[in-house]
Amino acid sequence: MKTYNEDFYRLFHEIADLMAILSENGFKIRAYREAARRIKEDIHPIIKKTASAQEFMKLPGIGEAIAKKMMEYIETGQIAFLEKLRKKVPKPVRELLALPHLGPIRVRDLYINLGVKNKKDLIKAAKSGEIDKLPGFGKKLVESILEAIEKGQKKKKRHERSEVEPIAKQLIGILKKMKSVETAEVAGSYRRGAPTVGDLDILVIGDLNNEIFEKAVRKVFPDIAILGSGETKISFVIFPNNLQVDIRFLPKESYGAALLYFTGSKDYNVMMRKKAIELGYLLNEYALFKDGEYYKGATEQEVFEALGMKYVEPAKRK
Repeated sequence: MKTYNEDFYRLFHEIADLMAILSENGFKIRAYREAARRIKEDIHPIIKKTASAQEFMKLPGIGEAIAKKMMEYIETGQIAFLEKLRKKVPKPVRELLALPHLGPIRVRDLYINLGVKNKKDLIKAAKSGEIDKLPGFGKKLVESILEAIEKGQKKKKRHERSEVEPIAKQLIGILKKMKSVETAEVAGSYRRGAPTVGDLDILVIGDLNNEIFEKAVRKVFPDIAILGSGETKISFVIFPNNLQVDIRFLPKESYGAALLYFTGSKDYNVMMRKKAIELGYLLNEYALFKDGEYYKGATEQEVFEALGMKYVEPAKRK
């Protein structure tokens, strides 16, 4: 029996990417990404027999407009809104999204500011030095993009744990030396002890002056490219490893729930969320909620306990 969860995850992310390239409403873009995430991780299998817009609208993150698009796809096999977006963004431009380090915002900047419409244009602009001048790029990042094109690299590259471990330890050391940081820990597949790692997700309780932190990191890792820097998250790439690091700043009361969520695995998260629903709770990366109100979330242990489960070590969360 066909299920549509993976289809909607892919389609809604594509809609969000194309809307971002076209500089459309940020709130709507986030709504599609949130719907994609919820559908993949939180929702039971979607099948044609039981599908209805009214039922979809009862699900977290699904409003009327998105629910109608879900029904449209189930009934016709396509979404008219997505087809319109595809016509507005040429296919060669869309294909740039598959390259490492090129998300929709960077593709938009290349397309609008430099007229980059395909890989050939991208290579030309990179070699001429034009891209270096754009905010959010830089020489090392451009070199990495060129290398990815030459080698035919795909977007996601996994790293051997032995390569990542010393980097993770150094970053945690830098964070813990800062007076405003109470605690910091690496989550993701790294915390689960996986032999290979994609990105490094580091969770932090505390405040951080991003400029001071960046200077401290550059003393240890001179070649980095900042991908984004805000109040709740800073992302950067460390060269020559091409390792992306995402550091998230969290309130103390949400730290355990976030650590649980970002540690994964995805299947384990789905299992726990289903367990929460069975008991009348809602579990996400912010907390365990009861009757719409915060209930638990400061530590992983208290979330397990509230769900009547024995604590499971990260390495066993398959």
